[in-house]
Amino acid sequence: MTTMDALDKTLSDLHNKTAIEVSAIVSRNGVLIAANAPTDAKTFAAMAATMHGAAEITSEGLGQGVPDRMIVESRYGRLIVMGAGKKMLLAAMTEPDTNLGMVLAELGKTIEEIVAIVEHS
Repeated sequence: MTTMDALDKTLSDLHNKTAIEVSAIVSRNGVLIAANAPTDAKTFAAMAATMHGAAEITSEGLGQGVPDRMIVESRYGRLIVMGAGKKMLLAAMTEPDTNLGMVLAELGKTIEEIVAIVEHS
C-alpha cells in the first residue's frame, strides 16, 4: 500500500467512525495532501490552513502558546483543524449536533495514524 493509499484509508476510516462530513490532510501552508470531501477539497484545505495559521499567530502573540486545535462553530456544523505532526494539519467538518468530545478523541487517534504513516514512508 502506498503512502497516499494509507492516508486515504485513514480518512475513510475516520468518516466511518464519526459524523464527519468532510476531512483533509493539509500541509501547514495549505497544500492538499489527501481528502475525503464531496466539495472543493483544494479550497477547503487552503482556507483551513490559513485560518489555523492566523489562530496560531494570534494565540502566540497574546502569550498563550500554540493552540491545540481551532474550532469554528455555526448552526450548520463545526470546522475543526488540528496539527498532525510538524508539517501537516488535519481538518474536519462535522454535523452541528455531533458529540464534540467523541470527535476530538477520534481526530486525535487519526492524527497518530497519520504521523505514523508519514514517518514510515
